[in-house]
Amino acid sequence: MQLIAAVILMLCAWQPSLAATFHSDGVASCGACHTLHNLENGRPVNPAPDNNYLLVMNSASDLCLSCHSNSLGAVWSDSPMHPAPEFGAGNFVFIGAPNMNDAPDGLTVPLSGSHGVHNCVAPSQNALQDPVHASSSRRQLPSAELRCTSCHDPHGNQNFRMLRGAGPLPGTNYMFVEEAPLAQGLTLNGLPESRSQHTAYQAGWTSWCANCHGLYHDEGSVGFEHPVDETLPNEVVTSYGLYDGSGNPTGGNPLLSYLPQVPYEDMSMTTVSTIGPTAASRIMCMSCHRAHGSSAVDLGRWDFRTVNIRMDGFQSGSYPLPNPYGSGTIERQLCVKCHERDTRTHGFSQACIECHRYDTALTKVPSEVIKRRP
Repeated sequence: MQLIAAVILMLCAWQPSLAATFHSDGVASCGACHTLHNLENGRPVNPAPDNNYLLVMNSASDLCLSCHSNSLGAVWSDSPMHPAPEFGAGNFVFIGAPNMNDAPDGLTVPLSGSHGVHNCVAPSQNALQDPVHASSSRRQLPSAELRCTSCHDPHGNQNFRMLRGAGPLPGTNYMFVEEAPLAQGLTLNGLPESRSQHTAYQAGWTSWCANCHGLYHDEGSVGFEHPVDETLPNEVVTSYGLYDGSGNPTGGNPLLSYLPQVPYEDMSMTTVSTIGPTAASRIMCMSCHRAHGSSAVDLGRWDFRTVNIRMDGFQSGSYPLPNPYGSGTIERQLCVKCHERDTRTHGFSQACIECHRYDTALTKVPSEVIKRRP
């Protein structure tokens, strides 16, 4: 009987197919993360002074990463130059990049990997709090308190990826006011993201991100101003559906136009959808950003600072984000996917944000440049 119990414990703790059970009070799963009296053979398992949850590792993030760093979705991997396969949310490993600034000043103004990820505090990975921002924008969640469990409920719930809904954030004085978003995701031990297999964002993503960031880019923003939670205008729907790369900017097939590097939000979306947006589709935070991080400043799904995609990694030496239209093409920034008509006559030799944002500390654009919606 003891042997059978041990086998059940191992299966519940490690088999990917039983991950849901493991996070939902499955058989013996408590003991995989917690120790009853914080002792093993009479010695403290975890001597860290801030361990108030009897964890078997020094922090909640370290514990999550003991399973998820290199497998089960692989959100960290081993090197910022060799990230794990993409399952939709990005990768925290880029925090270790010495520089990810691929703007023209990339060599003289290096920006470390902390500028490209959510700085999830995980001492086992040498990941500390954000060195620049003491708290999140607008809503003021202290950056020192950002953990995997800030966004995910380790004990499980019915939400997509066990994302937290409205309510107090355990271990902090912070409160989420928006409910968890709706989505369908890839199987974490299956095939990675592709055009025909990807996260299906359905509803509520911008409002959920606003739990910490507010409507950061919406009208009146002090930086880059852009709609963040609106239905797509007809011209954007048309542009997205017909754009098939710089070599075929208006001849694509809308039924096959979905691009996971530029996702949109739609209640009809599934993980195998290939059709482009409709008038009911919405832009959201995830249309341009990865939730965990990327090899681009500001968690970009593409590098907002380069003129074209193949220049990513050139100045900084960081990991070059893959070109969805083929490595041999001179592909402009993926803003063009939605704004092809608007970009036919300008912007061929500069990044979009050089004119559509004024922030002299980051883009070196004269302060008199006027913001305008793209």
